[in-house]
Amino acid sequence: MKKLALFDIDGVIYDGYSIFDQIQDQEKRGIIKSRTWDKILLELQAYKSGQKTYVEAANKMLEVSADSIRGLENTFWLDDTKKYMSRHMNKFFPYFKHLVNALKDTHEIYFVTTNFQIIPQAIGEIFGINNYLSSRAEVVEGKFTGKVEFSMAGNKGIVARLINVYGRLGSIAVGDSEDDADMLDLVEFPFVMEPNEKLAEIAKSKNWQIVNRDTIADIILKHAK
Repeated sequence: MKKLALFDIDGVIYDGYSIFDQIQDQEKRGIIKSRTWDKILLELQAYKSGQKTYVEAANKMLEVSADSIRGLENTFWLDDTKKYMSRHMNKFFPYFKHLVNALKDTHEIYFVTTNFQIIPQAIGEIFGINNYLSSRAEVVEGKFTGKVEFSMAGNKGIVARLINVYGRLGSIAVGDSEDDADMLDLVEFPFVMEPNEKLAEIAKSKNWQIVNRDTIADIILKHAK
């Protein structure tokens, strides 16, 4: 059986916040509701200022995002997201494509993200990765209802179910924020990618290896042998 490799998306394989970039693009093109980005930005500022925890802010951002796509067809949003990601391949760290090619024969690769399902589906099609755990926007009869069916914010510990399947031996995880800590704590080889201040503190206390976009591929491959 293959070993397990878990990757967050934003800040780990994508330089920035994929859903934020897409929301701004779609709002400009009139695909989603106006002022969606303003509402998202308020939550982001509340988190960065310490007024809200990551989970509180992330859950509210998911609610705003879900409402903005109410009535859109699932297939349309997926296609539009794939086109957006394909136009912005420069936002993906170059190391990731190399790492996918190096790991695909020995590891089952999963995206683990707070983003809604469309993001890992679209990025997965680009990189040839079919597996993911994500938040879910509710879909009924092929259209988004405007509701959040499931939030991954604060719930990345559910990767334990994957550990039970693939085993902990040789397992890898890469994250960049405190929301990834539960996931990182479950694998044999946790890697912290250019972390925010809170995850850096956790990584130091747990002796997790901190990497950056230039060192990550070589360091992971040393452990993946």
